[in-house]
Amino acid sequence: MSMKTMFEYTEFVDNLKIELNSYIKTPKKLWRETASRYVNGLAAEELRRLISVEKRRNDGIFFTDSMLAEKVLKILDPSFDKQSIIYDAACGACNLLIASANYLHQNNIHPANKNYLLGSDIHSEFLAAGNLRLQINNLLMLPDKISDLSKQKKGYSLKKKNALESNQFYKSATHIFINPPFDQEKINEKLSWASGKVSMAAVFVEKAIIFSKPGTIIMAILPDVLRSGTRYQKWRDMVYKTCTTEKVELLGQFDKHTDVDVYAIKFVKRIHPIEKIEINLTGNFSQITSPKTLKDIFDVRVGPVVDYRDEKEGPIRSYVVSRGLKSWSVQTKINLTRKHLGKSFQSPFVVIKRTSRATDENRAMGTLINAVKNVYVDNHLIMLTPKVKSLAACKIAIRILKDKRTNNWLNEQIRCRHLTVKIVSNIPIWQ
Repeated sequence: MSMKTMFEYTEFVDNLKIELNSYIKTPKKLWRETASRYVNGLAAEELRRLISVEKRRNDGIFFTDSMLAEKVLKILDPSFDKQSIIYDAACGACNLLIASANYLHQNNIHPANKNYLLGSDIHSEFLAAGNLRLQINNLLMLPDKISDLSKQKKGYSLKKKNALESNQFYKSATHIFINPPFDQEKINEKLSWASGKVSMAAVFVEKAIIFSKPGTIIMAILPDVLRSGTRYQKWRDMVYKTCTTEKVELLGQFDKHTDVDVYAIKFVKRIHPIEKIEINLTGNFSQITSPKTLKDIFDVRVGPVVDYRDEKEGPIRSYVVSRGLKSWSVQTKINLTRKHLGKSFQSPFVVIKRTSRATDENRAMGTLINAVKNVYVDNHLIMLTPKVKSLAACKIAIRILKDKRTNNWLNEQIRCRHLTVKIVSNIPIWQ
């Protein structure tokens, strides 16, 4: 993991110190009005203002919005009690811990442990901000003003730690509540579920499972690619073998500044891992009544031509590409051509643009290809080729892809931009 300093964030830390020190001298009502900003959205705003977007992206740093943190707690219903110890292994400026403290307070739960909120991070500047924000939040929860800040009960412990290594916080926690880094890195250790560059969010979750004790409740806000991406099927298998999943909730775009769809998950570490996987993490979040899916009628695959990589050698044929392709039309003439040594395809078949957004009116934009001669198909398209050659079958596929139920189903199954062969194969044939 990156260990780069976040020195620029000390400006926000200095402002927090001023705000905290003004508590004694400032009328309580006025102080509460200004201080509440420091424990709500300001930490993320200051992160965006002080830390360059390149640096934030490289380190995968996305501070959870206060409202999102509160929303996730309500959705996941963590069932905290007075013995609960909540650990955020990548706490940043402690938004999740502040939300947890407020959740306990609002539900009249009085923790019995001295330090019931635990946090770790590799960046000292974030920990300094988190420490001050938790102090301010504690004061905001008090009904009366105190005259000596040194006598304030903290209720938390923050330490500079690499959460990819075992620590006592993992062993002490009854609950782990985490929004891990979203960046991709190549890590040195061998993983059972991936190789090369991997999502650090997936690695953080695996470490939380490994280092926590059985029975620990783990709650996480994660990029949707972990839930729906083909590459992370083995990671999902690992989660389901080692944990019992209690809830999965789609959250949509992380925030207006971060174009990443996320979901929340709550699971409990098993005492003993299971061998057989009981359910699939992508989940069937809506009831499917149709007995058939597209894969029953069509062979589903990605177009084989990678234009920038494949040599332009071999027979010259018409070449179907995503750019400029008119959705929901029948294409009998393909103007673009190229040479290729690989497979060509006989019409009719349907192609779907692989890239889409959850906000699109239609996620699976289909075009019926009915050319006279064989054509090549680009890698940015998913192909539906009828198992029994039929123009009527292709028209049925277009109808299914345009159906609003398909769009709703796809948005429940996959929120990341690239549709996968597996997801398209399982689109229901609606009656």
